[in-house]
Amino acid sequence: MIRKTLKVGAACMLALGAVAATQATAQADDGKAKLTYVLRPQLAQSPYTGVDIYYGGVYAGTGIWSQDPGGDINGDGATDPGDALIAYDGAADGLGVEARLDTGRVASTRGHGSPYWSAWATGNLGEGSRHTMKVCVVKGDWESCLSPVSVTA
Repeated sequence: MIRKTLKVGAACMLALGAVAATQATAQADDGKAKLTYVLRPQLAQSPYTGVDIYYGGVYAGTGIWSQDPGGDINGDGATDPGDALIAYDGAADGLGVEARLDTGRVASTRGHGSPYWSAWATGNLGEGSRHTMKVCVVKGDWESCLSPVSVTA
């Protein structure tokens, strides 16, 4: 189980361009542990923008934006859709991960055991339109979210 989780996590890092990662910290406003993240901006040859989220210094999961169809980031054997969000919960910590687009689109692992990939949240958007994606850790009615990152359709 641990090897599979590590393998999936490593695949995410490679697919999202670990070399171009940016790390930052966000202060939780509810007295809970701090959120930190690694932003993996879209590279020229990749349709993905991803945010690895850490809760209390421990990897919780990833929110990913897929700009164009292609690849197979979640390893399900199907081509990933474009204009789509997906979330990955990589830690058995009782928390879920959500990726949210400013249009109201949400990909969530809420209520599922880990490791778990959400379903793709899809829908056509205007080519080249700019949006923001926010990644959150969630449990019940509690959530803690990072500042939004910019993505392009």
